[in-house]
Amino acid sequence: MRIGFASTDGISVNEHFGHAKYWEIYELNKEAEFVETRMVRAGCSCHDPGVFDEMLSLLSDCSALVVSRIGEGAAAYVTGKGKRVFEAAGYIEQLAEILYEKLAEENN
Repeated sequence: MRIGFASTDGISVNEHFGHAKYWEIYELNKEAEFVETRMVRAGCSCHDPGVFDEMLSLLSDCSALVVSRIGEGAAAYVTGKGKRVFEAAGYIEQLAEILYEKLAEENN
């Protein structure tokens, strides 16, 4: 499964959902494999669902998004569009491992 991590430096999850311009895309299997960095238009300047739709379209192959923070309204919008969203901060590779374990437990 693909996961998008909101990051300004490519190393850590350190960005609020609505401010995220850069997403580190990883394929999550037993190990996290970096796929690519994607640039999107951030949506927090206006909280416009159209901007969120554009962002989600560019992240359409991601099953989940990991952000440092997300507002309740944006979280409800994202989950309503079928994406899981997690709030966390720290190194992407460590968070990917934790997320993989969590999702594997849920599927068992």
